Amino acid sequence: MATFNDIQLLRTTYLRGPSVWTYRPVLEVWLDLGELEDYPSNKIPGLNERLTAWLPDLIEHHCGVGERGGFLLRLKEGTWMGHVLEHVVIELLNLAGMPAEFGQTREISQRGVYRMVFRCPRKPSPARRSPTATSC
Repeated sequence: MATFNDIQLLRTTYLRGPSVWTYRPVLEVWLDLGELEDYPSNKIPGLNERLTAWLPDLIEHHCGVGERGGFLLRLKEGTWMGHVLEHVVIELLNLAGMPAEFGQTREISQRGVYRMVFRCPRKPSPARRSPTATSC
């Protein structure tokens, strides 16, 4: 199995109202994918099979395709790790009982660095925040 350096979380910001993303509250995360920037989902052996085994409800993600299974189609064709991570986080939020009806990932001018946002109806508590995990 391929191994890569850790993804680096650079910043998390709670945006409570209208923003460039949406009019609803969101959590914005800046992250550096590091060397994963060079590996789309179809270039990491076994990734898609492991991901769909661990998170079978990813089949419900329509993604840009607009239909059930749309994200899995993109995964099979090869999509970038920022996009994969967006859907993993959305699914984990769903499993935690915090439905994430919105998520987007956009690359910035610095190679491998992305801004990712998720709908987050309430501000994460500072007591529960950590450098590597945030609660919505």
